[in-house]
Amino acid sequence: MKKIIFCALIFFAAHCGFTQSSFFDNYVCQIWNTFGGLTGTTATDICQTGDGYINIGTYEGLVRFDGIVFNVLRRGRDNPYKFISVRTIYEDSDGTIWLGTNDEGLHKLTLDEQVVYNMQNGLPNNSIRAITRDKSGNLWIGTAAGVVYLTPDGKIITPQFEPGSVAKGIITTHLYCDTSGRVWLITANECGLFVYQDGLFRTIPDFDEYGNYTASFIFQDRSGTFWVGLGSQGLFRMSINGVTRITTGTLLDYTGTNVIHQDLRGTIWFGSEKGLVVYDNGEYSVYSGNTLEGAAINEIISDREGNIWIATDRSGLGKLSLSKFKMMKLGVTVNSLAESPDGKIWAGTDKGVCCYEHDREVKNSLVEYTKGMRVRDVTIAKNGDILVSVYTSPGQIRWSEKGMKTWSRDEGLAGNKVRLAMETVPDELYVGTTTGLSIIHSDGSIKSFDIYSGLLNEYVMALHKDDKDVVWIGTDGGGIYLMKDEKIIKHITSDDGLAGNVIFKITQDEEDGFWICTGGGLSYCPPFDSSQGRLPVIQSINSDHGLSTDSVFQIIRDNTNNVWMTSNHGLSSASFADIKQAITGKSDYVKVKNYGKNDGLDSKGATSTAKSLVDRYGRIWITMVDGIAIYDPMKVSETPVMPLVHIEKISVDNVEYKDFSTQIDLKPGTKRVEITFTGLSFDAPERIQFTHRLTNFEDDFSEPSALRTISYTNLRPGKHVFYVNAINGDGFYSEQAEVAMFLQKPYFYQVPAFWITVAILLMGTIIVVFYLKQRAIRLENIRLEKKVQERTQELKVEKDKSDMLLHAILPAKIAEELKGEIRSIGESFDDVTLLFSDIVSFTKTSSAHTASEIVDALNDLFCRFDRRAISMGIEKIKTIGDAYMAACGLPERNPDHARKMVEFAKGMYEDLAEYNRIAKIHFELRIGLNSGPVTAGVIGTTKFIYDVWGNTVNVASRMETACTPGKIRVSQTVYEHLAGTDIKFSDPINSDVKGKGIMTTYDIL
Repeated sequence: MKKIIFCALIFFAAHCGFTQSSFFDNYVCQIWNTFGGLTGTTATDICQTGDGYINIGTYEGLVRFDGIVFNVLRRGRDNPYKFISVRTIYEDSDGTIWLGTNDEGLHKLTLDEQVVYNMQNGLPNNSIRAITRDKSGNLWIGTAAGVVYLTPDGKIITPQFEPGSVAKGIITTHLYCDTSGRVWLITANECGLFVYQDGLFRTIPDFDEYGNYTASFIFQDRSGTFWVGLGSQGLFRMSINGVTRITTGTLLDYTGTNVIHQDLRGTIWFGSEKGLVVYDNGEYSVYSGNTLEGAAINEIISDREGNIWIATDRSGLGKLSLSKFKMMKLGVTVNSLAESPDGKIWAGTDKGVCCYEHDREVKNSLVEYTKGMRVRDVTIAKNGDILVSVYTSPGQIRWSEKGMKTWSRDEGLAGNKVRLAMETVPDELYVGTTTGLSIIHSDGSIKSFDIYSGLLNEYVMALHKDDKDVVWIGTDGGGIYLMKDEKIIKHITSDDGLAGNVIFKITQDEEDGFWICTGGGLSYCPPFDSSQGRLPVIQSINSDHGLSTDSVFQIIRDNTNNVWMTSNHGLSSASFADIKQAITGKSDYVKVKNYGKNDGLDSKGATSTAKSLVDRYGRIWITMVDGIAIYDPMKVSETPVMPLVHIEKISVDNVEYKDFSTQIDLKPGTKRVEITFTGLSFDAPERIQFTHRLTNFEDDFSEPSALRTISYTNLRPGKHVFYVNAINGDGFYSEQAEVAMFLQKPYFYQVPAFWITVAILLMGTIIVVFYLKQRAIRLENIRLEKKVQERTQELKVEKDKSDMLLHAILPAKIAEELKGEIRSIGESFDDVTLLFSDIVSFTKTSSAHTASEIVDALNDLFCRFDRRAISMGIEKIKTIGDAYMAACGLPERNPDHARKMVEFAKGMYEDLAEYNRIAKIHFELRIGLNSGPVTAGVIGTTKFIYDVWGNTVNVASRMETACTPGKIRVSQTVYEHLAGTDIKFSDPINSDVKGKGIMTTYDIL
């Protein structure tokens, strides 16, 4: 398993301050070794070749790495390679790869051939230590017993040294060609630094004063200055002005430098026997992470995207990537962030308030006063004062440089655990606590709202004042309350479309309405006049639409039109346009990008109640459980490097093809073509996705996917071209698709000529068959005429049956009307009584029985009700699942409809008791009655039923819902019909009826 370690150094802080301690704090480190897929712990060399792969030299062969998979090339039974170990790698300007091995000579790798150079054809030794190429095209080869160069025409030449400079048998350690074309040589001998001039390797007199030095590396930076490592004597600069010893204050002053590299940003990297050092902006920094610290470094390179790759002697392969985030590691949970007009950032933490100016901590009286307090929210008043909400006394603080004011329960707050506050108008504060909402007026008076004053959920989690001066109050489980002029005008819950009733944040976009972060997803409420309380349709998205999780803590829209989301999953971002498309139903999926340690987000995560912000510079400050993460979209959005894409393998019916440059012919009957591909982008290789298309098989490119293998079966004959694109973690496509071409050859019966012949034969057959068919049709017509007469008589019998069925399912009066013509029938009735009954806990009861048992039980019970309805003159309307609906007073009017329906309801309980006495499945009922005007009739022309509509129906249904099991709940209108009769009623019962509010109801005694 890949071992991934974030190695940017920790930002230290005494309280919650921030100090950048090292150059390496801006980098993310990733390590691979034996346990991460690399063959061994030693990487002898590293090189990114023109095809984009990272090539690693190891003692187990050449390893080609695409960021996900290590592919080892070495001598074996089923491959053409002739080497085992690789010590050095070099790619020349022609794209040829040269491999120097430990004891197998020099290997030249091209697409067409592999050539080996060793002692048999002119090398001084088979152990290759260094390779470079000069401007004349000569390839210089340093070995364990001397140095030679290979000319472009294939001759091996041994260069000479100036007299007296070396003894025989030098061991080459480094070769380097500078910008002027000179070749530099470093050997293991004392004073082993040479430059090739005028046909000889010559020593450098400028270093004579340093005695018998041991050179280790030479490098020329972009300014033309040479950097030279002289082993334990330290680091030197060499220019036209001579040689200067450098005092770095690091291990480079006494440790041999193995490699020097200048990256794309101009930073110079030094790899030594004991670790890594960089030179940047005039300062030297030593890497002190727990992965590469103390490692013996063999090579350092920059890839095409600017990542730094490090080959080590015992610590495997390392990659350092610039972090996308600046981390303030505070060691304490940050709950809220706010920016004051003077540009200061204020952070509310579990241990007090922190204040930052230009990203550095500053002290003031508020910071000192709140030390040790659990601060849940910090926000800015209209005049720039700082509003601090605390979970202890004093609950609410208002601070400025001129002074401070505090409020607690003693001054009238609803509680001392204050979650957040906001200023609605100058000097008027809305303060949300865990036990209610308090309004602090400008005159100092305080008015509080709790469960007794309409705020049914007292735990206030979010506050927002919209452009209609309506205050939105988000609660922990109770949805949202809208307040106008200190009066609650609307209560919004999941019944109104909210994704959840736990409200984390509420924000308003001037053009796009309200965005509500909940425990069940992200909800969107289009713009509306909130002061009127009438809601538009609320729409929501959650994990089913691509979000990382259902609980969305906060969304922040940055200046690049991206939306940032904090959740239990961590931190993610998406295009605002994508979110708007999904939440308005115009698309099904949001493409979300998640961030983690590989991006430099070294944190344990976000908190549900925390508040992040976008500062005046467009940077995003994100609250975390252990500090603050800062992301600068403009800084990160530099010129993108497009990913590369390669087809790595094609298998046709399990036969593997290596050459994809030409068309692959598929024999007839080919069943399966499998194509394996990869994308090369090393910033975040795990996020690479692919989109592909096979012509003559697919019309469009596929949706992006992380899958790296695609299979096609049963291709139709003809030419097919396969295209594949790679998409990196930032959404950029490869500049050019990789292509593979196929020709599926047909069977003989797939050739057009075969089908022409078949068509001629088929036409002749059709003519003969048509003649015979016509003759048979004439005979059949005679038989059918006789059959029609018989069927006419049968249809008359069936019509009589259908008339009987119509009377069985509809009232007689309605059935007679429908006999003549199927049409819509409707009639208004001024006063009828409706009954709704429902079986209590039917779902739970039915889950323990089979479907057949449930159907039998319901049929038994409802048939009893039907018989009673017929005997009492009650009109059964319909059954809906386990619910039974009936009416009295329609279609035949009945002035005594209310009494008869009450008697019928009581009779239903008698039927239920009789049923339960002998039944295996016992039921309980709820019955609700309501009287009033309705419209009844039949609508439609098929599957019609007699049905009723109107507000009376809805209230009757609500009476059943509000009813206690075993009781009969009636409305005020039923009570008024039967008041003064022998029907007994309970005392009035106030019920909160959905859509109607509080209604007076009664139970029949």
